[in-house]
Amino acid sequence: MNKEKRLGFYSILTMFLFAVVFNKTTQAQVNINASNALIKRIVPQQAASFIVKEISTEAGKDVFEIESKNNKIILSGSNGVAIASALYYYLTEYGHCQVTWNGTNLNLPLKLPMVTSKVHKNTPYQYRYYLNYCTYSYSMAWWDWKRWEKEIDWMAMHGINMPLAITGQEYTWYKVYKAMGFTDQDMKAFFTGPAYFGWFYMGNIDAWGGPLPMSWIIAHKDMQIKILQRERELGIKPVLPAFTGHVPASFKTRFPQAKLKQTNWNNGFADTYILDSEDPMFAQIGKKFLEAQTKIYGTDHLYSADTFNENEPPSSDPEFLSKLSARVYDGMKIADPKAIWVMQGWLFFSDRKFWKNEQIKALLSAVPDDHMIVLDLTADYEPVWKRTEAFYGKRWIWSMLHNYGGNISLFGRMDAVAGNPADALHDPASGRLSGIGLTMEAIEQTPVLYELMTQNTWQNTSVDLNKWLPQYLLNRYGTSNKSALDAWQILRNTVFNGKDIRDGAESIITGRPTFDSAAVWTRTKLNYARKDLLPAWDDMVKAIPACQNSDGFNYDLVDLTRQVLANYADPLQKKWIKAYRERTLRTLIIVAHSLNN
Repeated sequence: MNKEKRLGFYSILTMFLFAVVFNKTTQAQVNINASNALIKRIVPQQAASFIVKEISTEAGKDVFEIESKNNKIILSGSNGVAIASALYYYLTEYGHCQVTWNGTNLNLPLKLPMVTSKVHKNTPYQYRYYLNYCTYSYSMAWWDWKRWEKEIDWMAMHGINMPLAITGQEYTWYKVYKAMGFTDQDMKAFFTGPAYFGWFYMGNIDAWGGPLPMSWIIAHKDMQIKILQRERELGIKPVLPAFTGHVPASFKTRFPQAKLKQTNWNNGFADTYILDSEDPMFAQIGKKFLEAQTKIYGTDHLYSADTFNENEPPSSDPEFLSKLSARVYDGMKIADPKAIWVMQGWLFFSDRKFWKNEQIKALLSAVPDDHMIVLDLTADYEPVWKRTEAFYGKRWIWSMLHNYGGNISLFGRMDAVAGNPADALHDPASGRLSGIGLTMEAIEQTPVLYELMTQNTWQNTSVDLNKWLPQYLLNRYGTSNKSALDAWQILRNTVFNGKDIRDGAESIITGRPTFDSAAVWTRTKLNYARKDLLPAWDDMVKAIPACQNSDGFNYDLVDLTRQVLANYADPLQKKWIKAYRERTLRTLIIVAHSLNN
């Protein structure tokens, strides 16, 4: 080979090697410092015993490995979420620990247990979704950064990589509408108070619980920046909001030619106003909003937009619905050509009389398949994918809703959560199933259901509850106790066997005052006999000497006690109503005394 050819060869080789190195650098998914910081927050005393490494994805999906070398625990993952999941797998499987909202056990020895054989786990799910608009009102309205930091760590350790992130969107709306000529007074009449943000964000109410101070708007813009920064450095890709047409009531006077739909949520609130997607201003505002939002918060190209949440469209004509969704998507695409519309599929469940297959197909088909993901919001109860040909070619996410309205009653479908995600994964009819999700309306309750659901993240088979439940209790209580396990076997077959009921019964003590205990907002019917919980209560009391040092046990004991007592309040309330209607004062006083005690 002559000199010129050698130079040419070496030049090409150098360029090739540079390209490989550069590509490796630009596609790096693990922020080592962020992963180490998470480990220090969770297990500060043992943090030095862990080493973090990056490995590649498998078939585009996350993977983690755990092994021991030189008295260190090596956590390898394809991104920060995978590494955090590796940490949690080690803590639960080797350290018998647990981290939940309602009780944490992190009693690790200073010298950590070694991993004798390398652990290798990959997920069959590209997306692991988390949160619901309602959660931001029912659970998160008053959170500070310290609480958010804990939640983001919990997300990462439980495999969540796609959370809804809508904190601070009122700041974006303030900037956009002020630039359009709206006044501070207009904004005060538009924004609700923080406790009602969920329903404001979905376009159902305005102003209720307000006005919103400017100090709050700015503080939560700053909070959102911190939230997104932490999520992204852990490899989490947040879903940000997009424009759905909800505008201030003063829009009709500032833009009298605009095509507005006046709509009402049928819950006693004033009308809200939705800008018709056919109006040219719809796309203009959608573009302005996403551009402003991206400038403030950045983007991962995932956008949530629910056009008719518990509100019917003005027409069921498929052509109308198709054009409507095309315009909503166009509003995203103009600002971000990579935009992916993440749609809550709640409307297909809650208003099935309107949303028949023809209407659903029309709404979905107008958006390119790779630019939409549908959340089958309550697949644990009624899987919409089974009656829509798996959402007609769209990617979709199997979700557990479980909690409605922040109801704290013990309830769940353990068998469904343990088996149905894997069943759907292997069903040829499931189409483009791409993920699993938690879409509860409120959190900080019933931790067993959320530990169980996230167990599905790193396996493609059903969870064996006969093995999983004793392990869960060992991790939670720090010991194996027969009485505690006996109690939980009863709970599994009673409160957590709600096969045919959408959600848990509400206690008459916490429900809205009513003479009708079967009213829509105060449904007290149980999916089990009241007396069936008494043996479980007895067993939990027997377990006190062995388990009383566990925060998780103490929470569970109090929670079960609350449920037992609440169950027996319902028949007393019925007796009280009967006495009231029959005007039997003596009985009324006796029953009232029983309720108070």
